[in-house]
Amino acid sequence: MRRKIFLVCVPLLGCAGAFGLENAPATVDWKAMLPAVRSSVRQAFPKEAAQAHYPASVSQTADVTGMGLSEALVDLGSGAYTDELTLLRMEGDRPVVARFRGKNDKVGSMVFLNGLSEGNGEAVELRPKEHVVYSGHWIVNGTKVKRCRGEAYQWDGVAKGFSFDRKLSKTLTREFCQKVEADLTKHSPLSPSTSPGVRSE
Repeated sequence: MRRKIFLVCVPLLGCAGAFGLENAPATVDWKAMLPAVRSSVRQAFPKEAAQAHYPASVSQTADVTGMGLSEALVDLGSGAYTDELTLLRMEGDRPVVARFRGKNDKVGSMVFLNGLSEGNGEAVELRPKEHVVYSGHWIVNGTKVKRCRGEAYQWDGVAKGFSFDRKLSKTLTREFCQKVEADLTKHSPLSPSTSPGVRSE
């Protein structure tokens, strides 16, 4: 007896990868979703939306959850020297602001900073391999990194949100801070390798 298989495709999400017909995962047309993205952002962050210098826009996309659909890192448009961003994911056929469980176990939406201002650095990274949204922070004193730290929020499929992971935070922060130091040395006009009178420790 033959069985009939019906493929159901959700508009704007695409059908690639359905029932293993293709290896490519389903995709989200975040550009087409932009009006709904901006609506979600205004509801979740009314203060930031009111102070925005330009409309919210999609900065980066990646399948962080590993569920086959991309999530979007959205620039709220309200940053000055540093950009303010948040993460949106799909629930059904609409984009929603992702929920995060912090160090204090409180759950809610989060705003991440990205950029440099007066020796203070902020960065947010989407890391699909670890299913993590990583937020890093550092302070620069001259040509050296004075302080560097960060937090890793890993996807929890049961809670349908991202939760702070202390062990992953330590591992990824070590890697992140090494990269920050390497980049600072590489781009500094007074790097220890090229400048007289500057001693490396």
